[in-house]
Amino acid sequence: MNQPATQIKAGVDLGRVSEALVPVFAAHGVSLVDLEWLTERTGWTLRITIEREGGTTTNLAGGVTLEDCSEVSKDASAVLDAPEAEEIIPHRYHLEVSSPGLDRPLRTAADFARFSGMTAKVKLSKPASDGQRLLRGTLDASKPEIIAVLVDGKRIEAPLADVVEAQLVFELLPQPKKKAGPRKSQSAKR
Repeated sequence: MNQPATQIKAGVDLGRVSEALVPVFAAHGVSLVDLEWLTERTGWTLRITIEREGGTTTNLAGGVTLEDCSEVSKDASAVLDAPEAEEIIPHRYHLEVSSPGLDRPLRTAADFARFSGMTAKVKLSKPASDGQRLLRGTLDASKPEIIAVLVDGKRIEAPLADVVEAQLVFELLPQPKKKAGPRKSQSAKR
């Protein structure tokens, strides 16, 4: 689940890409959440997900605005397309910069600790102690390199290394129904 800093995919070293973009993120006061190199119908895409440093559980997007994404995209493009950086990404590609959104991925022990108390969905490579591979519940505080999820009131722990995929789950809370006011009588119409 955790991407090694030197992950190479289709000839692109994502660790080098990330290192090249550190000054861009610092200049804009954002941090890297995810970096993906993938192929789509339109060709290769470098997808960068950012959040405002110090984002909280009540501000999941970390305060990242459309303008932030646009400015980071412009500056990241300038860095990655510079002649001296030509060997970092040797392909033509599309650049996408976005916020992690409400269903933010959880990748590191720090992510699980930071969002403790929030609802998440966690897929495991090996069954947890109770036999489940898919946990959906509230993240709970745990030891380093161990994640804990409260599922139906039961605490289930698993090694972080067994996590294949994890993300926050956005839940809409039921809203109280508005009381209907007095209705006008149909007989009043003539």
